[in-house]
Amino acid sequence: QRTTCITCGSPLAEPLPPLATVAETVPVCADCWAAMPFTLDMRLCINCSRPLRGGWGLCAECVITPSYGRVWALGLHRGVLREAVHHVKFSGRQALGEALGRYLAQMVEDPPDVIVPIPLHPIRERERGYNQAECIARGLAAELGVPVAADDLVRVRATGQQALRDRHARWRNLARAFGVRTGREPAWAGRHALLVDDVLTTGATASAAADVLWATGARAVNLAVVAVSDKPIPAA
Repeated sequence: QRTTCITCGSPLAEPLPPLATVAETVPVCADCWAAMPFTLDMRLCINCSRPLRGGWGLCAECVITPSYGRVWALGLHRGVLREAVHHVKFSGRQALGEALGRYLAQMVEDPPDVIVPIPLHPIRERERGYNQAECIARGLAAELGVPVAADDLVRVRATGQQALRDRHARWRNLARAFGVRTGREPAWAGRHALLVDDVLTTGATASAAADVLWATGARAVNLAVVAVSDKPIPAA
């Protein structure tokens, strides 16, 4: 059994405290778990949970109705939660991704039939060695008791680093970036699909992926992410 926290490296209590189901199998210290969820100390969009700048209710993006429906998230992309996402993406901490997925499952209010991680381009996935969204999806699936469809949705065009683009450029860049693996019916056909990603920033990636799911037979499409951008969005 591991004796240090996989997030911060501090010693773990023996035995691991029962903070959540994940604490029984994944070594994350009490301080890191406590620091991850956000407190509602600001006005948030009632759909995507991103901070609002003025007003209340829906943000200016959700009122336009994105391709996905509800959004569930652990918290804002800052502090310990931001560090945790960074570790999952760039430090190979796949177990932490699964732990966050298990914790995220507690937020999902409408259980899906199938979980669909947003794919990386094959070149990016080979470089990284794994898809961080798939790690998170495995944790969600373990808690919700539903299958993961990790192979049906594919990224057919390399889109580069989205973080380097502004909001409008992100949406243009993601156009026709996703497709469906040929030769079989996708797992979400006629079913409620839950898209999974690490961070929701502008919603461009999730919307582009959701468009493909709708076009290929999904009955409903919602979204679960570990974190949402902490940059305020104008209220509707």
